[in-house]
Amino acid sequence: MADTQRGDFPNTPCSDCGELGTTFQHTGRLVPEGEKGNFCLFCWKQRMLIVDRKESPKPLGIKPPGVPKEFSDKTIKATTQTGSIYEFGTPNKKGERTVFCSTRDLGFAYCRILSLIVGEDLWLKSADGETSVPHFWVTTRVVSIEE
Repeated sequence: MADTQRGDFPNTPCSDCGELGTTFQHTGRLVPEGEKGNFCLFCWKQRMLIVDRKESPKPLGIKPPGVPKEFSDKTIKATTQTGSIYEFGTPNKKGERTVFCSTRDLGFAYCRILSLIVGEDLWLKSADGETSVPHFWVTTRVVSIEE
């Protein structure tokens, strides 16, 4: 898209989720007319779905779905389509949780859950300290969530 700049903007907050570290700056059809949005990978993908569904652009500040309310303050086990089991601790005051995967090394021990919905991909953002480079982790579809 000619109205999109792709790059690494580590100190720029996402216009939707507020997380620091964006990849896209956009002034076109994904944002309301006359506005400019800075987006992380997750929020960019969500806005691209709006275009695919031929919906009008949403206002800036849309928050990711996160964790279903019934699991918001609990430890969680999420199983994906490939059989991987992700175990999450209870969230701290910043909304970060410990994370462990039964089948692979994630490269981080703390994360924020951006999207945990049965039938959709699990999206995590690493949250290991101030100096680590945040990155996203995307899985196959979630098949179950339990305490």
